[in-house]
Amino acid sequence: MAEVSWFNQIDREWAALTRHDPGLDIEKFYRHVLSAYKSGFAPLESIASTANALLVSALPGAAYLGRKMLDQVGVDKHPALRVTYAISLLSGTGGEADYALGHRVLRDVLKDEHAPDKLKGLSAAALGDSARLGRGEEVDLELAKAQYEIAFELGMRDAAHTLGLYWENCWSGAAPGDVLPDRPRALQWYKRGGAASPRCMARLQALTTN
Repeated sequence: MAEVSWFNQIDREWAALTRHDPGLDIEKFYRHVLSAYKSGFAPLESIASTANALLVSALPGAAYLGRKMLDQVGVDKHPALRVTYAISLLSGTGGEADYALGHRVLRDVLKDEHAPDKLKGLSAAALGDSARLGRGEEVDLELAKAQYEIAFELGMRDAAHTLGLYWENCWSGAAPGDVLPDRPRALQWYKRGGAASPRCMARLQALTTN
């Protein structure tokens, strides 16, 4: 019964975290999750999800504890932890930003034959964001396009929306040799995203009804 009660407590704390409840004792929740991990009850994928939720939370101290959780568990133990860690490095949430290390970790995940396609897709999309925005590196729109296309092929359907916006000339620039806007190519990408990407469907509807 004590074990059930413990899990119920973590569930209640998780629910409070997701609704950004200021009454949540973040430190206590952090300790509970780490105890569950050390006891063998919290898989590494769950730790990655929890750390990510802490990193993006607006609750005071949550982001710091998200990065600390990754450091405590060890990011090399699972690709999900490595992707979460890399994105925290690129965004500077929970600690110092380190673009070079963040990019290196994401590239390593892309090369990892054991990493699921979903995580590889997230990595490619994040690398595409960096190349498009000049995050820690020079803007390279050709590279950004290539990374988003890789992300799309790995199952990130929203990457089609980002590529469609490129062909609509919404990236504030064009890669060498491209002539923008190119509405037919934009439509093609939105169609490829299809129903799996509500953002693609919304943009497709907007373009075809105007």
